[in-house]
Amino acid sequence: MSGPLRSKQGCWTCRLRKKKCDENHPLCSLCTSLSITCYGYGPRPEWMDNGERERAVANSIKEIVKHTSRRKATTQHPRQRDHVIRIAPIPSIAPEESSSSGPASNRQHDTPPPSDHGSFQEDGVQSMQDGPNESVLPQNVDQLVPESTFSISVQETTLLMHFLDDIFPLQYPMYKPTALEGGRGWLLPLVLRMKPLYYAALSFGAHYRATTLPTTSPTSQVAARIEQGKQFENCINALNQLSQQSCPQRKLRIVTTVLQLVFYELFTGDGETWQPQLSAAVNMYRRGCEGDISRFGLAEKSRAVLFEGFPLTEYEPEVVEEVANFRFMFGTMIWLDILSSVTAGTAPNLQHCHSSVMASTSSTKLEDIMGCKHDVMLQIGRIAALYAQKTEALQRGGFDCSSLEDIVDDISRKIHSGFADEVLVELIPPGVCSPTTVNALLEPRRLVTRMYLYMAAIYMRMLVQGFHNLEGLDKTTSEVMALLQTQTPTDLLPSLVCPLFFVGCTAREEDKQYFRNTFSSPPLLNPLLKHRGRILPILEEIWSKRTTILGFGWPDCIELAKNLLLI
Repeated sequence: MSGPLRSKQGCWTCRLRKKKCDENHPLCSLCTSLSITCYGYGPRPEWMDNGERERAVANSIKEIVKHTSRRKATTQHPRQRDHVIRIAPIPSIAPEESSSSGPASNRQHDTPPPSDHGSFQEDGVQSMQDGPNESVLPQNVDQLVPESTFSISVQETTLLMHFLDDIFPLQYPMYKPTALEGGRGWLLPLVLRMKPLYYAALSFGAHYRATTLPTTSPTSQVAARIEQGKQFENCINALNQLSQQSCPQRKLRIVTTVLQLVFYELFTGDGETWQPQLSAAVNMYRRGCEGDISRFGLAEKSRAVLFEGFPLTEYEPEVVEEVANFRFMFGTMIWLDILSSVTAGTAPNLQHCHSSVMASTSSTKLEDIMGCKHDVMLQIGRIAALYAQKTEALQRGGFDCSSLEDIVDDISRKIHSGFADEVLVELIPPGVCSPTTVNALLEPRRLVTRMYLYMAAIYMRMLVQGFHNLEGLDKTTSEVMALLQTQTPTDLLPSLVCPLFFVGCTAREEDKQYFRNTFSSPPLLNPLLKHRGRILPILEEIWSKRTTILGFGWPDCIELAKNLLLI
């Protein structure tokens, strides 16, 4: 950009805008008043390159200033701070570390997440402090609003809503809780109370804007990418700070954030950097399960609901939120752990928890989170563990096939039993069939469960026989292709990525085009989900090598699909 920058010592935003900066710390007052990002006083930002990136940031700031000016011109309260959006008040509480009353009393709230605008409290969390003569609401209403009401900029609100409305449904396409269950109402307060998770949501929102929204100029897209990187850095810094504190109430929140980073790395990267994040979350969960579950800082009432069978409806909203968070996040972890073990050729890290987490009486329901019933996912986890055991035995040179036969037979019986249960449901006599049963036959979770059953059957066959004599799978292949082509709606395909991959591995010549079309077009091929672009090339390579390389088997598929998480 031509011309000297006005301020030599001011914040980088004022220097970019050629405005006089008051050099207030940590954020200058001019940026705060205009609701624009203050880039601080540290090292020169990478985007200040006198080129395209710098112009993109400058244009983005101009648009925000223009919007802010219009709102100020039309306000009915001249002294109101228009650059923020008021969010539901958070009651003032003592910091968690200072409380001596235990987890049940101090777990209720974290301080709201920071914005890049406004004043900051001692702990680095933003709050809006109106002067003694300022009134943002009519006099009779203002008395009811606590002073601790916090603020979020217009820009951050937009990014946050992209996460809630657009990104989260991509992560969990089968998660559709009813209004009686509270819907997704637990998610918003959770995000607002956790600074690292809040920043992760903003990163996802910026990713959405940069990737999918139509734009009139490339500069806006560049600005969104810069914002995405900035918010991601904020997330990592806040997570590091949180992890250094020993307060158990934060453990669940840390795990929740780390799981979001798994999705972030998967969706925005090349599909290989998600593993450390998942490993970290799994290790935290494992340490909690092997010790006292109170390490997660659960309130006493929440533990009663989760582990003692108490009904949830009797408790206050904070307990409902914590219970929903625990069930959802650890169900997610079991799901991702099993699928990651399939393409890694290892046993699930949390297999020792499967018998309790996936028991029929468990309050954590995988079918509500990812669509497939517990008992089917349990068998898929067992097959992955069986493969790992076989591989380890072969490496030791002491593999005895007979030692695994009992396990193979038991898993096979469970898979066939799953198919038999499906058939029994479909064969209910018409006179006995109620409207509820008819609807259940078409329920998406039943279709997803059946597809995972087919996956388990193919997975077991490849483990035992590889690609030898695929003609023996003709009946299974015909059934699953009929299910896909006649009964599976397009919008359900994102919940079937892993089964589709397995069916695709053994696809007949006449069926290959279906998988080419499916994995090369929406909804599976989505610019927001970068990792899925790897699936079709891997399938093409498997199809080629299974017919040209003698002895090509599942170990070769694993090598080709290394670091691929099939979601």
